Amino acid sequence: MRQAKTAFPGLGSPITLVDVTYDGKWVLGTTDTYLILICTLFTDKDGKTKTRFTGRMGNRIPAPRLLKLTPLDSHLAGNDNKFHGGHFSWMTENGKQERHVVATVGKFSVVWDFQQVKNASHGCYRNQQGLKSCYCYKIVLKDESIVESRFMHDKYAGSDLPEAPLIVATPLKVSSISLSGSGR
Repeated sequence: MRQAKTAFPGLGSPITLVDVTYDGKWVLGTTDTYLILICTLFTDKDGKTKTRFTGRMGNRIPAPRLLKLTPLDSHLAGNDNKFHGGHFSWMTENGKQERHVVATVGKFSVVWDFQQVKNASHGCYRNQQGLKSCYCYKIVLKDESIVESRFMHDKYAGSDLPEAPLIVATPLKVSSISLSGSGR
């Protein structure tokens, strides 16, 4: 077994799932009530940019970002419903970077724009002090609880679509939903 290069600080909530961007620059953790997004980039003593996977970061850990529901949406999702399945969309063979973060809670598939979320000057963060939370997202609502939500890989999505559709599975149905249009 190898020792970890860097230990990520906990915020008290158990993490139920972890996903990492293809380039290793971002880590996404899913908890019952929020998603935690952690940037792994840092500059070492020699001035080289590294990720926490390739070098020891020490005390240069940037504050994570929290992806949460607004209090109203949290209420509508229901007290018994918990976040699960937080994932980045796929990076493709054409070099197209991850564009979204998706997670499921109750009858909601919640989709954040990854470019906005990772931008430190994004509007959600402007008037916040300390730990930053992002409440800018789209909700895809289904009639029954959602089992899983994932973005289809571009390779299988078809060339006529501007972006890969979101695949949403409920106990009785699997749907393909275009975020830039209507569901199929």
